[in-house]
Amino acid sequence: MRSLERALHLLAVLEEEGWPMGVTELGRASQLSKATVLRILLVLEKYMFVEKKQGRYRLGPAALPLAHAYVLGNDLTRVALPVLQELARSSNETASLFVRMGFKRVAVQRVEGVNPLRFALPIGQRLPLHVGAGKVLAASMSSGELQRWLDELEAAYREKNESFSRQALLDDLDVIRRQGYAVSLGDRLEGAFAITAPVNDANGATMAAVTVSGSADRLTPKKIETLSREVRGAAKSVSERYNGGS
Repeated sequence: MRSLERALHLLAVLEEEGWPMGVTELGRASQLSKATVLRILLVLEKYMFVEKKQGRYRLGPAALPLAHAYVLGNDLTRVALPVLQELARSSNETASLFVRMGFKRVAVQRVEGVNPLRFALPIGQRLPLHVGAGKVLAASMSSGELQRWLDELEAAYREKNESFSRQALLDDLDVIRRQGYAVSLGDRLEGAFAITAPVNDANGATMAAVTVSGSADRLTPKKIETLSREVRGAAKSVSERYNGGS
């Protein structure tokens, strides 16, 4: 099991870094010895989960069918697709479904509207929780998780010598919990907006988030009101379909 955990950790490092890495870099990033990294890479390369070029490793083609199988076979993405299609049609904007992975979020389903986004946001890309649609998922964390996340976030900002206000973020999360949705304007990408609502399971816990996003120059107070209502309705519909009407 220890070897399996190490192999999965190496795959996660390659995915998060996003570019080919040498054995020394992978050892430093994963905190494993070069010998251990090399042994694991040889097995991963054999099964095409990594590929080697000019002495550097990157994710291999075997990773892609797993993602495809997840999108096709996952109940949540399956029931969400027609809801997102209707949301994209009614709003003319891009509709997406996000889930939380630790202290990150990942888009697992997306439908483009007639006004497509001017930037690429691939399904499967890890994104932060403290900006944009991520705040809805962050707002559902337990107090212990929330404190650990804030500690990590504060340390990351400190390392970059950037300012960070823990209280301002906590205040934002309180507002999101009270109103049941979040509106972001240029939080993650300048000139873009996102309106997001939580998808809850049968026990009321947040398991995903539905987002509609587009260019901020099309956003008006009236449109915010309309889209927030549509997004909350879509999130409720996904929840009901997933929970079998409960």
